[in-house]
Amino acid sequence: MPAYVYVLRSTVTGQHFIGSTSNLQDRISHYNRTSGRTYRPGGPWECVYVEVCDKLEDARKRERHLRSLDGVDEKIKILYTTVERSRNQQ
Repeated sequence: MPAYVYVLRSTVTGQHFIGSTSNLQDRISHYNRTSGRTYRPGGPWECVYVEVCDKLEDARKRERHLRSLDGVDEKIKILYTTVERSRNQQ
C-alpha cells in the first residue's frame, strides 16, 4: 500500500507542516476540520508537496529526515521551489 510524505501550508499564516500518512486526502481533511492541540492552528491548510513511498515505514523515515538537521537543506529547497511554483501559477 502506498504511503505519502507531504508538506502542508497554512493559507492564513504561511506556516509549513511536514507529515506522513497512508491516506493523504483523509489527513488533509482532518487538519482542516480539527482544532485543538493535536493539530496546528492556522488553517485552512493546503497540500503543496507530496512524495509517494512504497510503505508507511519508508514515508516515516523520509519525514524524519526532512525534519532533521541533516535534511534541512533539502527541506529549504522543497519549500522555496514549492512557494515559487505556487506564485508562478497565480
